[in-house]
Amino acid sequence: SSIPFLAPSSLGSVTSSSSSSSTYLQKKPTICQKPPGHVKLSKPVALWTVQDVCKWLKKHCPNQHQIYSDAFKQHDITGRALMRLTDRKLERMGIIQEAQRQHILQQVLQLRVREEVRTLQLLTQGTTQHTFH
Repeated sequence: SSIPFLAPSSLGSVTSSSSSSSTYLQKKPTICQKPPGHVKLSKPVALWTVQDVCKWLKKHCPNQHQIYSDAFKQHDITGRALMRLTDRKLERMGIIQEAQRQHILQQVLQLRVREEVRTLQLLTQGTTQHTFH
C-alpha cells in the first residue's frame, strides 16, 4: 500500500528531499538515450536551427507540416523563436486558421515542458553545462 504514495510524492514535490528525487531521476534514462526518432532532443531547443524546427514540425504536425515549414523558414523560426511563439505571431506568419495555430501552440507547450524536465534532470544530476537565458 506504500507504493501508490511513493510515486506521486517523488514526482509531485520537487522541494521534498532532494536525495530521493535525484535517485528517482537518475534511474530513468535521459532524453539523450532515446531511439533515433528523438535525436534532436539531444541538444537544447534553444540551440535548434530552422532545419531542426522543420524536422520537429514534420513529426508533430504531419498533415500541415509543408505549409508550416514554409512559413517557419520564411520567418526564420529557430528553436529559441519557436519557444516564444504566440497565437498572434503565428497569425502574422500567415497561419490563418485558429485551430491550426492552437495545434502548433499545444505542441510547443509540450515541447517546453519536455525541455523543462530535461533541464531539471541536468540540474539534479549536477550538470551545469547547459545554461538557458
